[in-house]
Amino acid sequence: MPVYNVSRYLRNCLDSIVAQTMEDIELIVVNDGSTDDSLSILKEYEVQYPEWMHVYTTENRGVSHARNYGIERASGEYLLFVDSDDFVEPEICEKLYEKAAQDNNDVVICRYNDVYENADSDMLTVKQGKAFEIVIGRNFNIHETKFELTHISPFPWDKLYRRTLFETIRFPEKLRFEDLAIMYCLMTKATSIGVIEDRLYNYRRASEGSFLSNFSEGTLDIVTSLRLFLKQMKEQGNYEEFKEEIEYICTRHLLVRYDAIFDTATKGKLDIKKEMIHNCVDFFHEFFPKWRENRYLLYTASGASRKKMRKYTSRGKMIRSATMCEYTPVFVTKTLRKMKKIQDKIKKKWKKFSKAKNKFRFIYNHIPGIKLLHLPNDVQYTMFYEKLGVNENDVLFESKHGDDIAGNIFMMLQAMGDDKYRDFHIMVTLKEENISAYSALLARYGIDYVDIITTDSKEYLKVLATAKYLITDTSFPPYYIKRPEQVYLNTWHGTPLKAMGRIVPKREYALGNVQRNFYLADYLLYQNKFSRDIFVEDYMLAPIFNGKVMLSGYPRNSAFFNTERYDAIRSELGVEDMQVMGYMPTWRGLLNKKENKKQVSELINYFYELDMLLRDDQVLYVKLHPFVKSEVNYDDFTHIVPFPEEYETYDFLNATDLLITDYSSIMFDYAVSKKKIILFTYDREEYLNDRGMYLDLNDLEFPIADTVEQLVKEIKKDSSYPKFHEEFCSLDSADTAEEVCETLFLKKEPSFSLEPIQRENKKKVLILISGLRNNATSEQLMERINELDTDRYDVFLCAKASTIRKATSVLSKLRDEINYIPLMFDVNYTIKDRIACLKSFKFGYSSKRTEGLIRRLAERERVKYFGAINFDIVINLSSLDQILFHMCKSFDGVKIFNMKSFEYKKYTQNKDYRKFMDYFLNRLDGYDYVTGTKQILKLNQAVFEQNQVKHLIGHESKLELPELLKEVDR
Repeated sequence: MPVYNVSRYLRNCLDSIVAQTMEDIELIVVNDGSTDDSLSILKEYEVQYPEWMHVYTTENRGVSHARNYGIERASGEYLLFVDSDDFVEPEICEKLYEKAAQDNNDVVICRYNDVYENADSDMLTVKQGKAFEIVIGRNFNIHETKFELTHISPFPWDKLYRRTLFETIRFPEKLRFEDLAIMYCLMTKATSIGVIEDRLYNYRRASEGSFLSNFSEGTLDIVTSLRLFLKQMKEQGNYEEFKEEIEYICTRHLLVRYDAIFDTATKGKLDIKKEMIHNCVDFFHEFFPKWRENRYLLYTASGASRKKMRKYTSRGKMIRSATMCEYTPVFVTKTLRKMKKIQDKIKKKWKKFSKAKNKFRFIYNHIPGIKLLHLPNDVQYTMFYEKLGVNENDVLFESKHGDDIAGNIFMMLQAMGDDKYRDFHIMVTLKEENISAYSALLARYGIDYVDIITTDSKEYLKVLATAKYLITDTSFPPYYIKRPEQVYLNTWHGTPLKAMGRIVPKREYALGNVQRNFYLADYLLYQNKFSRDIFVEDYMLAPIFNGKVMLSGYPRNSAFFNTERYDAIRSELGVEDMQVMGYMPTWRGLLNKKENKKQVSELINYFYELDMLLRDDQVLYVKLHPFVKSEVNYDDFTHIVPFPEEYETYDFLNATDLLITDYSSIMFDYAVSKKKIILFTYDREEYLNDRGMYLDLNDLEFPIADTVEQLVKEIKKDSSYPKFHEEFCSLDSADTAEEVCETLFLKKEPSFSLEPIQRENKKKVLILISGLRNNATSEQLMERINELDTDRYDVFLCAKASTIRKATSVLSKLRDEINYIPLMFDVNYTIKDRIACLKSFKFGYSSKRTEGLIRRLAERERVKYFGAINFDIVINLSSLDQILFHMCKSFDGVKIFNMKSFEYKKYTQNKDYRKFMDYFLNRLDGYDYVTGTKQILKLNQAVFEQNQVKHLIGHESKLELPELLKEVDR
């Protein structure tokens, strides 16, 4: 412990050390020429603890000399550094040493707290330190997991070191940032590094004279220290191996100084700031001229780091900025900061408004100026779609809308590491908050050939519009439009046990974007025939899906055939001789009705009970849905822990001995391994009342437990499921991931089935309606549609999902042979489209250009919802939405406009109604038939002739659908 003029904090530090629970330690204190009361305090404590506390006094030569002086006098097997203005937890020595001794670690790293002093009281504020967090929660060698070097702190005090590491390394003297010069060199020397989760060190952030809280001439030492760091890494022979990690470390530590350089609070130090700028520019130019392309900066840097990166421009610009900060009056700076805060508040409010724009649809849709302030994702995407072409070698992977990189997506990415895919530009999209964790996961598995792009970013929208290959396990956004040149594979995310699609009670309307994505896909991938048949049936794909089905097994299940990983992972986790169990329950609730608190409360109670009954040679690893996983604290359990984050889910599942689940599709995947599966269905009766199931749980071959006591008994028993495996898992193989990639990207003939969906040769009919209500009129409509001849026609009823949501149960009255498509209707307007529609729809303005823009918009919307699907007959039954009206005209088949909603009396007496209806009457070109009462047709005879409507079908009152189709056929 180096000490220099810290009498204010010294007793607090010493008290924390003498309270250590470990006895076999020595405390070496080096008093670095203190001029306050520090030495007298040290002598006082030395008298009390003479057996193990040793105080040495030297002339003032700095903290590095003090540490080196102490190292040379240490006799212990391990070294631990403590700064004298900090304090430690009583267990720090014991816990760090036990971990090191048990696992033969050269270094053990702990977590730490940031401690802040309060100006108004003697109380301290303690916060969890998060600046540096090791991702791996186990022993590792830095040469095998290089990315972890970027997560290790440069601090000397949060680590225990084997003393022999310092045989050839010392802290550089007469230099600030001395720890930065040697810390990473020590890590590369260590054979084994261990990590423990406990926060054992308390780092005081606001001590007097803190070097990091100001800007002085000593700040210039940062560049010198980094040059020493590079020099030592080269001397060790580790520079080339860790060059990218070293580049990131150097860049991060330099950029953090830029906040002080361009801060008016550090006035009077312009010469030092200029020298710092020159030194940084020279350093980057000499060692890392392309530092901005560093993948850690691109994919794992925080928002704060990215903000600092923007401050680094050219040498001249930075010097001018620093000079301006020096001479700008403080009151001006404060005013500008206040204006910036106001601007940020406005941006936040605008963001909230953008999210809530559906509530203000009229204003948002019909005032063009609003759009100019902020371009939503659909507008930006459509601009790219309209202007850019397809990039032939670009590949975009998306897992769970950017929340994950797992399962099928992960295994396909891994399969693309082969040299035969080198010509492809592979990208994966992640939400910003997930980038750090998953980029580390990819690095651990050696997947360094993938670029990560932020979900919903401008780059993402551009790639979505232009990538040749698109792969997702869920669905792409509602604004996505499938180009004919694009190749789209949808792998979905599991063999279904719970009801899907149209058979989910009270959710008949909610097929929306998922059904649309299935229609658009070129390939749908399934684990077995069971899955294929369910999705084809309950998402009503058979009559109009134009792509092919890969009946291949799941790429992710290839993991279960890798026997080497079973032993390797268990060895890495130290559970070789234990019974390792996985628990993966399904999530309860719906997106519009989450029941997170209820599920968490129930699970915790069961965990307490189960934890008491499990043996010491048993461990249960738990993986919960992202909605609830952060709400469970595992610290209170001995045998129950979360899934280790350093492994991909299926890779880790391969290392378990049995799986506990409930109603989750994970059972179909895990069954590939033929290992034991137990269903823990503590809420079976309640759950099954809310959700339909494709299979009866009692008919499966898995043991079922409804209580923890039953569960423990079943864990002890043996069981097998040969029929289940044969029916659902027989297509899975070790080569599935590789074969799927070869088929998709290299056009190789697969060994698995790749066929279109078989369908009958019937006319396809699309019937567009305005919506449904819980009334007799909608009931009668369902009856009329049910009367249609489904031996002759494949019928699809279509409406906006929002117009049928409240009457969703009416859809369940349709015969199974009648299909429906609920549209998540949200138009992809460009700014020009918006203006054209406003002029035409609201003000009745018409020109060749305006009508052309609307026609192009309608065509684009049709492609967005239906892709290359066409219908033989399209009936606009009663919809008077202008976009849908034009969209119907863009189909190639026979188009029919039914004027049954036309109100003759209102048309003759109400000016606004007449103007509205005239919009449709004057634009019937493109429709082949118009139907309505004879009175209406006679009234508008001249209009029909002008628009060259081919056929008029008149009737006395109203024409029913069956008769209408017969008339058209005739």
